[in-house]
Amino acid sequence: MNKIDIGFDDLEPQDLAVYDLAIRKGGLPTTHDLSPDGMTPQEVERSVAKLLEMRLLRASATEPGTFVSVAPQTAAAELTSVLVGEVSLRQQAIARIAEGKEALVARYTEGMAAAAGGVHRLKDLHKIRLLLEETAERCRFEVLTAQPGGARSPEILAEALPRDRRMLERGVAMRTLYQRTTRYNQPARAYVEEVTRLGAEVRTSNELFNRLIIFDRETAFIPDHADPLAAVVVREPSIVAFLLEVFERSWQAAEDFDTGSNDRDSGRGISGDVKLSILKLLAEGLKDEVIARRLGMSVRTCRKHIAAIMLQFGATSRFQGGYIAHRLHLLDSSDQEGGPSGVETEDG
Repeated sequence: MNKIDIGFDDLEPQDLAVYDLAIRKGGLPTTHDLSPDGMTPQEVERSVAKLLEMRLLRASATEPGTFVSVAPQTAAAELTSVLVGEVSLRQQAIARIAEGKEALVARYTEGMAAAAGGVHRLKDLHKIRLLLEETAERCRFEVLTAQPGGARSPEILAEALPRDRRMLERGVAMRTLYQRTTRYNQPARAYVEEVTRLGAEVRTSNELFNRLIIFDRETAFIPDHADPLAAVVVREPSIVAFLLEVFERSWQAAEDFDTGSNDRDSGRGISGDVKLSILKLLAEGLKDEVIARRLGMSVRTCRKHIAAIMLQFGATSRFQGGYIAHRLHLLDSSDQEGGPSGVETEDG
C-alpha cells in the first residue's frame, strides 16, 4: 500500500454493501459469485479490492477461496501500523536529505567563492558557522585569529573550544590576538589558559583591527562592513597576503596574554599602557564611543577611566586632558608603560 491518505470515509455505498454481505454471510467467495443486488461482478471486484486494501476483508485461513470480514477496530490498527511505518521511512529520508545538504553547503560556498574571483559574501549565520567548522576541520598547519572587543561570550567560547582543541591536538599552529581589556574577562582567561596549555599562542594589543580568521594562509573570514551579522570569505591570494601582513604587524607589536594569578591586569587595576592609549585617543579628539570600541571596553567603563584621568589632571574637558598629557610628554613614546595611576576598571 503506497497511499497514506486513505480512510474509511472513502468507502462508497456499493463498497459498504459488499462489506455488509460478507458480514451477514460469513464470507464472500473469491469468484464473486455472491453479490449484492444490482451490482455487476466488475463492481463487486472493485469493491472487494478496496475493502482488502482497507483491511476490512481478508482471505479466510480456514476456507480457501473465501474472503471474510474484519472488525473495523482491527482493520484500523493494521492500517495505522502500516502508516506509522511509512511515516518513519519518510522521516528517515528527510533526515538523510538534510544531512546531505549540510555536508554540501561548505563545498558549494567555496565553489561560489572561486567562481566570484575568490571573494564570497555569506549572509546566513548558520552557513557561516558551518563553513568555519568545515574549514577548521580541514586546516592543515596554521590558524590565525584577531578578536577585537574586551568581553568574550561564554557561549561562543564554549562552541569554539572543542573545534580549537581538535586543531591543536592534530598539530595545527594557532595564534590569537585579543585586545588588552580581554584580560579582565574571566571566560576568556579560562579559554586562553586551556588553549595555551595545548600549544596555542595568545597575545594582546591595546588597539586591534577588525575581526579576522585565516586558515592555512589560504582562506580568510572577515566581517561584512554593510551587515554586522554577515561575513566575507576571501580566497584571493593577494588579498589574503595583505591580511596576513596586517595580522603579523599587530602580532609583533602585541604582548603575551599572561593568565597567571600575578598578572597585574587580572585584578581591578587598569594598566599604564591602557591609560596611555586612552590619553592618546583623547588628544585626537575622539568621542567616548569610538575610544571604547577601539580599546575593546564598554562605554561606561571607558567614561569612568576618562573621568578619573581628567580629575587627576584637573582637566575640564576630554581634549584638555589629552593636551595636558601631551605637554607632560606622556605621549612621546608608544612603548611607555607609565602614566596616571589610581584608575580602576569595571566592565559593564
